[in-house]
Amino acid sequence: MLDEIIKNKLKEVSQLKSSFDISKIDVSAPKKPFYETLLLRQGNKKNSIIAEIKKRSPSKGILDSSLNVSEKAIQYEAGGASCLSVLTEKDYFNGSIDDLLVAKKSVNLPVLRKDFIIDPLQVYQSKMIGADCILLIVSALSHKLFEELYSLATSLNLDVLAEVHDINELNFVKSLGIKLLGINNRNLKTFEVDINTSVHLSSCIADEETVIVSESGIHTPEDISKLNKSGIFTFLIGEHLIKSTNASKEIGEFINA
Repeated sequence: MLDEIIKNKLKEVSQLKSSFDISKIDVSAPKKPFYETLLLRQGNKKNSIIAEIKKRSPSKGILDSSLNVSEKAIQYEAGGASCLSVLTEKDYFNGSIDDLLVAKKSVNLPVLRKDFIIDPLQVYQSKMIGADCILLIVSALSHKLFEELYSLATSLNLDVLAEVHDINELNFVKSLGIKLLGINNRNLKTFEVDINTSVHLSSCIADEETVIVSESGIHTPEDISKLNKSGIFTFLIGEHLIKSTNASKEIGEFINA
């Protein structure tokens, strides 16, 4: 699935190159503190929820056919979410740039652009649309390209959430000194989910300045409590909150787990 998505993304980037004007980007535009917000709460051993706007999952189909992006973002903020994540990938997740723009206008939270970023042009585009942070997936990139995109993002004053799935990817990210680390509990080859992936990999991180974000498979306060015992206090939650009839309440329960 990942290989298929990347092949499709290459076509999208090719189209973007014919229409995107880098000169229109305000590289000095301020950003909201994504990493700093999460680090402060982690230092105080308080749970942070990165609540995700996600219309569709490749494995589960449409998650909410009547999703109102603005209303959902407002619910997330009211519940105490620390940050937002917005899927902008269109072909497999039904996301869009407009979703991020709408969410950003609706709330006063730092926003992560979650997409399959494989080209510098997408990093510039992320800056232009007002993302505060971007996702870079180690398994989707060569080490050289990952370093190039990471360097570009930091030069544009964007935070980067580096996503890993195994110890080799973790060691690579650690070698670059990256302090915002996402551990995806979903195996991108089999799509199986196991939150013990976060438990195992987090044991290899002793740096108090590194924010560990557990991603995928978090459904209950008990899941949060289990991960707290491994020193994880930041959680990216999408499908569960999208399907929830009371996302604000559930976020509060996650925070206070």
